[in-house]
Amino acid sequence: MPEPETTGPDTVSVRAAALSDAAAVAELLTQLGAPGVDATEAVRRLERNYEEVLLGCVADAPGGLVAVKTVLYFGHAKPVAHISALVVDGRFRRYGVARALVQAAVTWARARHCVGLELMCGLNPAREDAHRFYPAMGFQADAYRYWMPLGATGATGATGA
Repeated sequence: MPEPETTGPDTVSVRAAALSDAAAVAELLTQLGAPGVDATEAVRRLERNYEEVLLGCVADAPGGLVAVKTVLYFGHAKPVAHISALVVDGRFRRYGVARALVQAAVTWARARHCVGLELMCGLNPAREDAHRFYPAMGFQADAYRYWMPLGATGATGATGA
C-alpha cells in the first residue's frame, strides 16, 4: 500500500466508476454501512444510472467514492446537487481522497448549474471525523432531517385515527 501523501488531493485521481469496479464499489458501500451489497448488487446500482458515481483512486486503486445527483426541489428555482454516498476506504484515509471527491462533486454540480451541494451524515460517534471534515470543506449545517421508517405494515407515523 502506498504511503499517505501530505500534499493533498493532487495525489488522487478521480474517474467515473465502471461496471468492472463493482467489487470495489461493493466493498466501499459495505464500509459506509450499507448491508448486503455484493458485486452483483453494486452492478445493479451502477446500471440504474440514477447518480454519477466517481471513484477517488490512489495509485490506480479505488480508495473512495462519491455518488452525486441533481434534485429539483419544488421550493427551488434551480437544481441542487445531492451527495447520496461519500466513503473513503479505511486503508486510504488521510490521503486526500475525500477532499478530491468533494471537489469533483463541486465541479460536477457547477457544470449542471446547481445552486448548492448538499449531503446528510449520520449522527453516530463513528461519523465524528466526517462532522469535522464537512465544515472544513465549506458545508454548513442548515437543517434537521427527520426520518420515518415505513415498515411492511405501511406505517404512517400518525397516532390515532
